[in-house]
Amino acid sequence: MKKLFLALALLAAFASAAWADPSIYVAMPIFNYGTVLDGYAVTHTFVLKNVGDETLEISGVRTSCGCTTTALSTTTIEPGASVDLEVIFHTSGYGGRTASKTVNVYSNDPAMPILVLQLTGQVAASEPHLIAVGDANYSAYLLIDVRAADAYEAHHLLGAVNISPEDLLTFVATLPNDTFIIVYDAAFDAVEDTVKALRDAGFYYSFAVVGGLDAWVQAYGMRYVTNPDEPYGLSAEVSLGNEESPVYYMPIGDLDYVYTLFIDVRDPVEYAAGHILSAINVPADNIAAWLDLLPDDAPIVVYDQDGTESEDVALWLINHGIDKAQSMLGGLDEWIRLYGDWYLLPEAP
Repeated sequence: MKKLFLALALLAAFASAAWADPSIYVAMPIFNYGTVLDGYAVTHTFVLKNVGDETLEISGVRTSCGCTTTALSTTTIEPGASVDLEVIFHTSGYGGRTASKTVNVYSNDPAMPILVLQLTGQVAASEPHLIAVGDANYSAYLLIDVRAADAYEAHHLLGAVNISPEDLLTFVATLPNDTFIIVYDAAFDAVEDTVKALRDAGFYYSFAVVGGLDAWVQAYGMRYVTNPDEPYGLSAEVSLGNEESPVYYMPIGDLDYVYTLFIDVRDPVEYAAGHILSAINVPADNIAAWLDLLPDDAPIVVYDQDGTESEDVALWLINHGIDKAQSMLGGLDEWIRLYGDWYLLPEAP
């Protein structure tokens, strides 16, 4: 009998020791997102719980291509506690097929050192006149004209905001340091110090347009320039920089290559409260008056609050010869869902 009691005691002790480990658990490791339109981002939050008796340590999270996660609020999970893991799947390019993405969570759980999570569903094909927020974000930049206000009012590149060099660092202070910033003046004679100051402040993707607006007009005429029927006074001499070509130099050909015009078709009050970087404001019912001013050979991204009205505007533009117009899927609401207030600006002072 004593031997039996001893055996049972040893078995209980062994079982207790075996359970005294961290144990990761997710109630639904496979999430079916149903059917979404190509371009929309699927988001889902998995809850990682420690159902063991020791501290769970998350050592890493890796996703398959096209999938990202937000940072965990903590990587140390005590017994009985949990942490949220938000996963984002960017569906752009997956239209017309089933798309499954995996997330591997690495931990010190001895029984399951790699927990595999999955998002799966059907991505429906979207129309060519629609652009995903992620793709629109990739094309976004802040175009800054640092000339005097009267020169800016007379002529400037569509989408450029007029900010003096003295106010520039304050204006961009709320933007993330990876913001793509393009700065130009009249003839490239006073813009280098401005861009150097931006880079010194941590905005390493800041560039100065070589030759300024004068070089642009000499090369391309009034392409993408406001008031194209009004005379433009070129400088007697345009500086094209020095031969060393620092990394922050942007030739006008490169600016022409990346040029994309964002059009916010909401009302002026909504636009002034916050809009995407270099977007211009053309309320939907005024779009016809702008037809002759909009470029017909450059990408145009049209957006509103939720994507409904902008789709009609994009189709109207396409039907009137603006072939590269696209409507941003989900509008500003979708942008904010994915990026918060990143890359959103109030109206320039």
